[in-house]
Amino acid sequence: MDPVMEVLFGKMPFSQLPSVQAAVALKNKNNTILLMGAIILVGGFLAYKLYLESQELKIRLEAPELK
Repeated sequence: MDPVMEVLFGKMPFSQLPSVQAAVALKNKNNTILLMGAIILVGGFLAYKLYLESQELKIRLEAPELK
């Protein structure tokens, strides 16, 4: 292995490089999926809370005022 590759990748055999890159890519993909799932979950919860507040406001607006 030439000195530049050794500095970049350490003492790891060059034959292991593709498997290490594949593992890193899989980890990044899994992290992206987890992040997107969390964002969707929080967005869904927020939409549900806003929907409930909208329904409550609609009921209050339709109720006759008592004097």
